[in-house]
Parts: sequence; structure tokens; C-alpha cells
Amino acid sequence: MSDRNDEVKVYQDKKAKAEDYKSSAYTLLLVGVLGIIVFILMEAGVLPFRLAGSGKYITYGVMGTMFVIFIVTGILSLKSSKKYTKEAAAEEDLTKKIKTWAKEHITADSIRERVWFEDGIPDEMKYFKYFEGIKAAVAQEFGSLNASYLEALCEELYTEIFEEG
Repeated sequence: MSDRNDEVKVYQDKKAKAEDYKSSAYTLLLVGVLGIIVFILMEAGVLPFRLAGSGKYITYGVMGTMFVIFIVTGILSLKSSKKYTKEAAAEEDLTKKIKTWAKEHITADSIRERVWFEDGIPDEMKYFKYFEGIKAAVAQEFGSLNASYLEALCEELYTEIFEEG
């Protein structure tokens, strides 16, 4: 028997993901371009050191290929960053809608009424029941959402409803 929560992964919002790809892209592009520039300057005699012997061609080939791969990977990361930046705007709008709806429709009392448990249940177990109640309310109103996104969002909502409110 498989538990539904086995599929839930740690959630990273689209905005953070876009920033990660962007910083990776700039780093890869910088290293790739600088590496190729250093090789060109070495061969031009501008830099005070040079590779000599037959091994230099293998070194130039392997390192040159590596720097080109860095540049290509950097370009691909930059494209992914732009894709996630666009997705982040839609995700932020959905998050705002859900949080606004939750503030208007979900209270600690309404969740307590929705959830049933036996007398004497520890507070730790109540947390899980309340959390599931919040998830059910959000899923009922907004339909099927990404499981890890829903978990992260409901964690924030739980804090706002039960701990801050």
C-alpha cells in the first residue's frame, strides 16, 4: 500500500527556481568565456605562460570542449530562467488568490468544525488533522493543484490561521 504523501517532494517556488537558474547561467557563461579568452591569450603570447609539447593539443581540446559545454549549458540555463520567471508570475497570482480566499473563508473554528477526532488526542495529531482539513478546503475550492505546492501553501495557511490568528 502506498501513501499519497510519498509523491510529495520539497517544494521550491518558481521565483526561487528562476533565480537559481539565472545565477547558474551567469556563472557558467562567465567561466566558459573566461576560459576560452585565457586560451586565446596564451596562444597569442600575451600571457607569460604557455603549454608546450604534444600534450597541449589534448589539453586545449579537452578544456576547450569543457568551456564550450559551460557556455551552452549557461545559455540553456538562461532560457530556463526566463521560462520559470514567466511561470512565477502565474504562481504568485494563484497564491494571492488562494490566500485571499482563505482569509475570507477559513478560520480556526471552521477547520475545527470540519475535522473530527477522538477525545484525548494529542496536540501533535490535531495538527495533522487540521492541516488535512485546510488542504481539503483549498483543494475543494481550487481543484487539483501540484501536491508539493499545495503542501507548502497549506503550511503557510496553517501558520496564519492557528498560530498568528
